[in-house]
Amino acid sequence: MTMKKISDPHRQPGRFVRSRAMACGLMLTAAAALAAVPAAAQMVQRIAAVVNDSVISAYDLEQRLGLVVATAGVPPTPENLERIRPQILRALVDERLQIQEASENNIEINEEQVNQAIERLGQRNGMSMPQIEAFLRSVNVNIDTLRNQVYAELAWNELVQNRFGARVSVTDTEIDTVLQRIIDQSEQASYLVSEVLIPVETPDDEARARDAAGQLVAQLRQGGDIRAIANQFSQAPTAANGGDAGWIIDGQLSDALNTALRRMQVGDTSDPIRTISGYHILQLRDRRLSSDQQDPMDAVITIEAVNIPYSEDMPRERLARTGQAVQEALTRPIACGQVEALGQRIDPESRFSRMEDRSMRSFPVPARPALLEMKPGEWGQPQRTPEGLEIVVLCDRKFVERQLPDRDDIENQLFNQELAMMSRRYLRDLRRNAVVEMR
Repeated sequence: MTMKKISDPHRQPGRFVRSRAMACGLMLTAAAALAAVPAAAQMVQRIAAVVNDSVISAYDLEQRLGLVVATAGVPPTPENLERIRPQILRALVDERLQIQEASENNIEINEEQVNQAIERLGQRNGMSMPQIEAFLRSVNVNIDTLRNQVYAELAWNELVQNRFGARVSVTDTEIDTVLQRIIDQSEQASYLVSEVLIPVETPDDEARARDAAGQLVAQLRQGGDIRAIANQFSQAPTAANGGDAGWIIDGQLSDALNTALRRMQVGDTSDPIRTISGYHILQLRDRRLSSDQQDPMDAVITIEAVNIPYSEDMPRERLARTGQAVQEALTRPIACGQVEALGQRIDPESRFSRMEDRSMRSFPVPARPALLEMKPGEWGQPQRTPEGLEIVVLCDRKFVERQLPDRDDIENQLFNQELAMMSRRYLRDLRRNAVVEMR
């Protein structure tokens, strides 16, 4: 493939931009709502904003709105679309400033880099490039909208790295301090957290940031995916990882954030929490007990499962025979290694699967209580699936010791935190010096 230099996608026919919206699984529920988006020919002439004489069209805005709705799991109601439209326009303005600054500093991003970044995003979601393109077509979003987003992120990241990377230095002493604090607090409870940060950069920005954070909380509580929302809107260092802050030890965060975590249940999304940086939104994905208690969620388990065909369109005799055979099987204990053969005796079309040494925390929250109650050799209650009846047998449960984080991981975290702070300040200065007109 012959590569070409792309210095600014908004000055060439093909557009490329930053990808912060594809970190989560692509959701198909938005297709119906997006069908009503006005035709590009009608909207491309309308102006949504002007950034230093560079135009953001209404078409650009509606396409990005479609991308966010399709990937973040935001219910596509008219009310939600109107709430997030101003946030998306602000993000587009910031991206245009970033691209302009990257161009001024001779940052070059080519097609191959953009394609590779999109392919990596697809791999994390189990999708190939053709599947991504087909999905976006199904929700009336042009692939160039995603490519534009990817381009902007790559260009800005390279610019920030070039300008500030050499200034960031993480010492062994800083790493030792963090590691020792983790050791000292290892007896504390800990929380698996995702976060979104909406910064407050000036006193005049307070109301906007507070309202934006409140709207995001509402979207998350309606089923929005925090990974996509964090990638799209958050200014925290964790934004590039979908807001994943990892395991946080009790007491590690500021008092306001830590107090909120202590009150939350697994799966909860916090109200906006004001800190010195701005408004934080926390989502509690899991919780560990203190180290002096054996946390059942620290276990790894091995299970075997058999899925037995069972649907209403099957002959009644077959349904009755299958139901009776399943009920008889559930009355007797069974050893792992026998499940596949049992499934075949019940129905030759049964499908067998085995999961070995899988962490309890990797299972969906609703599935955990039943797994925690099961004993080795014991059946779980049959569950209806689209394919039939699934029955699970617990083979083994064992506990593993908690591992301290690697020094390299701590160094990377500290480096990224410092670089993210410099990036936010850089963008804030660009905003202050820019001429931006919202239409």
